[in-house]
Amino acid sequence: MFKQKLSSVVNHVDGSIGCLLIGFDGIPIDTVYRDEELPQMSAIAVELSNLLDKFRRLQVYEVGEVNELSITAGSITALAKVVADEYLLILAMTSDADVNRGQTMLRLICPVVEKQMQ
Repeated sequence: MFKQKLSSVVNHVDGSIGCLLIGFDGIPIDTVYRDEELPQMSAIAVELSNLLDKFRRLQVYEVGEVNELSITAGSITALAKVVADEYLLILAMTSDADVNRGQTMLRLICPVVEKQMQ
């Protein structure tokens, strides 16, 4: 259902490895990889969802909402964007990929993915 949008992100960001839509519980909804699936991507996705969930709980302290996060682990940079308050879009890229382009693509498809979830 979401593969077309995830594919457009992967195809429009040089150095992208894959794009995932997952729930905050770590369960994948849809996944697209440029070449082959990375076994460590599932673990990275779960940790990103846990980290973003912790940041979201900081709202109690009036820190403000955290809706995006990026992390580099080894040779992989992962960007995460909150979608519809319960899901994450995650873009995995090589460490030399264009992070700004990746962020822009996630921001562009986020409203479309939210609309499809309704």
